[in-house]
Amino acid sequence: MANFFTAAIDPMALILHGKAYLIWVEKNHPHVPKVAEIREVLGSLSDEERRNVQAQAKVLAEFSKNVQEALGARA
Repeated sequence: MANFFTAAIDPMALILHGKAYLIWVEKNHPHVPKVAEIREVLGSLSDEERRNVQAQAKVLAEFSKNVQEALGARA
């Protein structure tokens, strides 16, 4: 059975398990977004929404940097 938190984020985790779920995720939610698709979405946002997206992206980038730094400290 899927982890509760995984299922809360992606209901498909309730249906597919293990390798089948990973294949589905990779097919439908690739890790590398297409820049053109991101630009298309950003183009439809208001100025305030764009500022909010940029602020969230900065928070996520900082979090990622901290995780990578912590992982490097363990190596």
